Amino acid sequence: MSKQFLRYQAKPKITRVLKFGGSCLKDSSSIHQAALIVKEQKERVAVVVSAVQGVTDLLLDAYHRALEQGKNYQGTLHYLRQKHLIIASELLALKRFGLASEKLSGFFADLDRLLKGINLVGETSPSLKARVLSYGERLSASLMSFVLEEIGLKSRVYESDRIGLIVDRPGDEVSVNLEKFDRNFPSISKEIEGGSFIPVFTGYFGCAENGQVALFGRNGSDYSAAIIARGLKAEVLITYKDVNGFLTADPALIPQAKLIPVLSRDEAAELSYFGAKVLHPKIWDPISDRKITLEIRNYEQPKISGTIITLKSVRSEKIIKSFSINRNISVLRIEGPGVGYKPGIIGLIGSKLSEKDVNILSVLTSQTCINLILTKTSAEKAYQILIELKEPTFKKLTLEHNLALIACVGAGLRETPGVAEKIFSVLAREKINLEFFSSGASEVAIYLIVKNQDALKSIQILHRAYFEVERLERTEKPNKEASDDNFVV
Repeated sequence: MSKQFLRYQAKPKITRVLKFGGSCLKDSSSIHQAALIVKEQKERVAVVVSAVQGVTDLLLDAYHRALEQGKNYQGTLHYLRQKHLIIASELLALKRFGLASEKLSGFFADLDRLLKGINLVGETSPSLKARVLSYGERLSASLMSFVLEEIGLKSRVYESDRIGLIVDRPGDEVSVNLEKFDRNFPSISKEIEGGSFIPVFTGYFGCAENGQVALFGRNGSDYSAAIIARGLKAEVLITYKDVNGFLTADPALIPQAKLIPVLSRDEAAELSYFGAKVLHPKIWDPISDRKITLEIRNYEQPKISGTIITLKSVRSEKIIKSFSINRNISVLRIEGPGVGYKPGIIGLIGSKLSEKDVNILSVLTSQTCINLILTKTSAEKAYQILIELKEPTFKKLTLEHNLALIACVGAGLRETPGVAEKIFSVLAREKINLEFFSSGASEVAIYLIVKNQDALKSIQILHRAYFEVERLERTEKPNKEASDDNFVV
């Protein structure tokens, strides 16, 4: 019997929630690595999992094939079944593999019935689609639980549509009603606290009041983990990724981007919201009123600290800590005499777009123009909604596409003189024109909008000016106190 199991028999409180994304659950080797990370924890923990990498896309493919009737979804379903059974066979002893096979086969039988019904009728609903996609996490959680048992840790699965994660509406991109969750979850929390096992929760989905499954959006398991951390009153939430944490820029664009050891919640939220894909933007909502420290770690190097996200801001010497970029931006201009200061206009726009699930990223106003910053898809949808509104104040509506938003993030931006001036001068030297600039919406971010064709160059030269210039100077300037053949490195 493992030392961990004996320790958990003492029924200690869960202080940590560990979340493993799909990039950490690629195959039998990575799932085993995730299980070992759980085993090595000194405290009792809870686990939240995403689907095995690629599985949600395959489930979506099977769903669309079933809906189109003429296409065969069975091949995709067979592949998924074999994929999960092979992983189980590589990680589990024969007896436990038999139990896992029976459990997993039950899930696939349910999936087959759902898809067969869709295929026969040729119709569906948002909740039916959500139920199909939720099986990725159900399968993953079950696999993880069996693997934990295999390495000596008692475990139990909690499927998140059965534990009080009641959402605000059916469908996709939903949010949990936290007031109802706080009423519903204590019975689950009490059961867990009274046990001596590792709870494994499914990420990504909850359910409506009527029990219909609803989704938190792609990569929504971060959000699920934050909700579970709230419910268990955990002290720390650790999300394991295939990256070390937040960097000074996207490493795909800036290979020399550096790790940021510490960020505040506000700073991390701005980076997440405006392009950095390290954390789901909604992760902050469930823990906004909780003193929970969030850590990001690389699951391949779990003992190395990544980015720690704290309640309080820590000001950097350079002020700016990171540049985030979103290259899928459009601007919807609403023009008219006095449109920017007429009472109720912005509220009217917001309510009408919200009714149709259109999310506004930011708003810039003047007396004669309201500029809505949106994604391209949302902008086109918003344009049609506002045209149909026929508001007399709106004299002209225009859309501009092919734009990029760069968020310059760091505590102290608003109080530090010269930050905006430096940004302007860096871009001006390279003859890059700013389409829009905003510094008042957030205390920790400045937003720049440039033409998409200038986006990559803009972020490269800004990153160079803030994070690489000293390195270049150190490697290029000779050391006057050293010999002519030596340079400071």
